[in-house]
Amino acid sequence: MALTLVAGVLFASLSASAGWMTDWDQHFTFSCPDNQMLKTIESIHDNGKEDRVFNFGCTPLPGGASLSGCEWSGYANDFDQLLEFQCHNDAVIAGIDSYHDNGKEDRRYKFRCCNPVGMVSHACEYTGIINNYDAHLLYRAPDGMAIKGVSSRHDNGKEDRQFWFDICKLDRLVLGEEIGK
Repeated sequence: MALTLVAGVLFASLSASAGWMTDWDQHFTFSCPDNQMLKTIESIHDNGKEDRVFNFGCTPLPGGASLSGCEWSGYANDFDQLLEFQCHNDAVIAGIDSYHDNGKEDRRYKFRCCNPVGMVSHACEYTGIINNYDAHLLYRAPDGMAIKGVSSRHDNGKEDRQFWFDICKLDRLVLGEEIGK
């Protein structure tokens, strides 16, 4: 795996997948390096394979904060169903796992949630829908924001998913109060 740092975001890529970190119709597990959270999600869809491949980018937490208590969720969706996932409390997403079913032509997803030590996530908001069906998906969380949740809907005619994200501001805790609030 090759790691590239671009504008403060760490991208990982595998040369075997023609520039993509995952492969068509295959299971994948991606985890950010220690003390980094998910920052960027990029994906393309192939109508012949009726699947998506992905690239992910990670970034350190603001102020060099660390992550602790990382845990994987169970699968957050069934095939062909709505995906609505959020990490609990102040936790942020630091990994994604998914597998594809060729009969359903869909993926199930689970997420690695980690707690930012000495930080609180607040002022959360949902993005709009990021991608059209059968189209390129590219999302980068704004600086100072963390991806806390992922939502997605599947269309059986298109055999694809649209995605949107729950993002939250991250601030340090000082005597139980947030800085910058």
